[in-house]
Amino acid sequence: MAIFCGIVAVALAIFLPHYCIKQFSATQSDSSTRPVSKIVATEKSSYSSTRPVPKIAVAKKSNNSCIPLKKDGIPAKPKKDFLALKSRYNLLLIPTYDGSNQETHPKLLYFKNGWNGYRYWMSMTPYPSTNYKLENPSIVVSNDLKTWVVPKGLKNPVTGLPSDVNHGGYYSDPQLVMNGDAMELWFRYVHGKPKIGGADYRCDYYYRMRSTDGIHWSRPCLMQSSKKAILSLAIIRRKGKYQFWYRDNTNHLMYAESINGVNWTNFHQCQISLPKGFFPWHQDIVLYKDKYYLLQTAYYKPHYSFSLFLAESMDGVNFTRGVKFYPSEDPVVLHKAWLYRSTFVPTANGLFQMVVSYCLPGRKWFMTQCAISQATWDNACRTGKTVTLRAAST
Repeated sequence: MAIFCGIVAVALAIFLPHYCIKQFSATQSDSSTRPVSKIVATEKSSYSSTRPVPKIAVAKKSNNSCIPLKKDGIPAKPKKDFLALKSRYNLLLIPTYDGSNQETHPKLLYFKNGWNGYRYWMSMTPYPSTNYKLENPSIVVSNDLKTWVVPKGLKNPVTGLPSDVNHGGYYSDPQLVMNGDAMELWFRYVHGKPKIGGADYRCDYYYRMRSTDGIHWSRPCLMQSSKKAILSLAIIRRKGKYQFWYRDNTNHLMYAESINGVNWTNFHQCQISLPKGFFPWHQDIVLYKDKYYLLQTAYYKPHYSFSLFLAESMDGVNFTRGVKFYPSEDPVVLHKAWLYRSTFVPTANGLFQMVVSYCLPGRKWFMTQCAISQATWDNACRTGKTVTLRAAST
């Protein structure tokens, strides 16, 4: 009997720790054994970053209404080119990890009572002078849409840098979405080509990271890949499933759904009419009072520029005709600036707060803040009349 007990003790000492480690790891990361969706490319890919990503922090559920708003974030230091343009274009001072103050591709989330200390959480990417090597997903926060900081404890870029950045690899197109109490960051990875030192656009890869506090993020998990292009993924989480919108390589706005984020189904080509020469490029979509509101960035093929359009839909697939939108009546904004991927959120009393991305002459990428009412948006889609804001609104 003593011999038998000794054997059992030795067996437990050997196998139990391995079992516990395996079980713990399984709770800390997304499953890698999921079936692949129909549009996943056959080429294999693994996430690679120059900075290790910590495991997701497990936070206790809390009532955000009882949490005081924070004031301890890290602000930006303004550069001369920003200060020279700030007043004219009502620019937002956004901290970027490269220190340039230049950024694009925002995605805004709003929490009435705050989430982990802040009402507004926004993903974006630095993009100084169109330098895609610095286009890595970052997160900033605000309580008033005016003062933006990096939340204390967070280091941008959240994703780290791709290990093949010197060969043309880069991350881009970040998208924030809430899934229960967790915030998710989705982003695109474009591989580099070592032989030529440029980006390999033959396949797009989308990854997802999760956090319960906005500071500590899970390791990225590959969710989708496609050789048909997945550009500027917009996501809504509704009734236990993901709704996706993206632009494909035929310049169409596409729609898909998924329960787990990996297996995409119910594909549709969205119907949206744009003026001649314009094609969907990037987009943000919000569901508000059972209606889908679309802020569409469109590419103008005849002379390579970008404009913003408003549209809406009852089913998320069939949209009204796109109506041009300008955040300012400044002549440069109307005729020379690119209006790039922008974002909006519904707040109080049917008001949509917006963060609009500019590319100003000289390839200077900045953002401004403005607002438009739901009634104005609805009326524009009904009448087809261009919306031009006459003054900055808050």
